[in-house]
Amino acid sequence: QPLDIFKEVHRVLRPGGVSLVSFSNRCFPTKAVAMWLQADDIGRLTIVGSYYHYSAKWKSIEALDIKLPRMKTPERPGFGQIMSNPSAAFAWASTASAVAKANSGDPMFIVKGVK
Repeated sequence: QPLDIFKEVHRVLRPGGVSLVSFSNRCFPTKAVAMWLQADDIGRLTIVGSYYHYSAKWKSIEALDIKLPRMKTPERPGFGQIMSNPSAAFAWASTASAVAKANSGDPMFIVKGVK
């Protein structure tokens, strides 16, 4: 009963209080309602935003994509640079690996309601 929950959250918040609902695009299909499974990221933001909208008179409702922007992979050192300074190759590999890991995370979304 999500609408009832949003109504109760609104009721217990002080004026100016903030409610945050966060989610990614990962879920357990056996635990999600069909509407959630059929929606894309924008659709899911709309679902949560609708719960806020139809539950009470919120001062503001805002949908946010909070995934960090993609990082640029550093330029690989040339063969000559690697031969003259092997530590440059190790530094590049370590940095490139960290950037790849940071860029591969799931999207993360928040819908924010202010009473």
